[in-house]
Amino acid sequence: MALGDMQRINQVNGALLIAALVSGFGLTGAISMTRPLETDAGVNTVEDATGEHVAVRDYTRIVSTSTIADQVLIEIIEPGRLLAVSGHTLRTQRSRTYADKVGVERARDIETIIELRPDIVFINSFIDRRQVQRLKDAGLNVFDMGEMQGLATLLLNIQQLAGVLGAPERGRKLADDFVRKLGAVSTGLGVQDRRRGIYVGIHGDRLYGGTRGTSFHDVLVAGGVIDMAAEAGLRGWPAFTNEQLLSLDPPWIITNPGTERSLCRHPGFEALSACRTGQIRSIDEHLLTDPGLGMLQAAEAVHAAVYGEGS
Repeated sequence: MALGDMQRINQVNGALLIAALVSGFGLTGAISMTRPLETDAGVNTVEDATGEHVAVRDYTRIVSTSTIADQVLIEIIEPGRLLAVSGHTLRTQRSRTYADKVGVERARDIETIIELRPDIVFINSFIDRRQVQRLKDAGLNVFDMGEMQGLATLLLNIQQLAGVLGAPERGRKLADDFVRKLGAVSTGLGVQDRRRGIYVGIHGDRLYGGTRGTSFHDVLVAGGVIDMAAEAGLRGWPAFTNEQLLSLDPPWIITNPGTERSLCRHPGFEALSACRTGQIRSIDEHLLTDPGLGMLQAAEAVHAAVYGEGS
């Protein structure tokens, strides 16, 4: 067997073992159990992404500026405890669960957040640190969940959120159920049945991918697609050159709505296998860009787009 074939099989096998690897919140070393820590005063705390220890309490006035926290909190606490969620969630989620929530837009709504008098605020690390300090100066507890890097950080975030809110078992159940469902999306495919492809997006006049270390990679893998960008050693959000994309020549391309035709009209790209065979599939943008629990629906959409409905 050729080395390249063996590498591809090993990669697919690794993807198929996601559910086993995350048992107990361990994902190839990327996830570690977030256990409450004991301070000198004997108060249970959970460490956030910045190293700050936040006390474990039965918080009843909760504000979230994170789309991930928005989704997870609704699953593990009583909805009435959640005062506000991100404006993005209010605009994109159809669930009536959020109907009575205030929408906040990251740093722009610092005053709104302070006026709500929350006892804890959940954020992701992309927020301006000066704004975070303003929240702390106002006497608010702030829990920073860190960067969003796909399944690995999502599972850690679930455990962190559940831990600091004193509901670790609810968090464990949510994570276990999510991983089980994600692993079941393409479980019927054998190694040789899995198709190969990549994600490509167009931003301005540049081509970008989303591969290992992002939710895009995890969605492709869970949907049954071997990520050729990861296979080529790329990570994160690589900017593709024309030559690089032509060299990869993916048989399947997953992209955003409206990009299918413009991509193949790009000079030279008519030679791409995916363009010649019409194997470019767009996925609803709100699903594809969701780094949280929406990854499950995104993976299901990828699987249906590549293998057909009901496959």
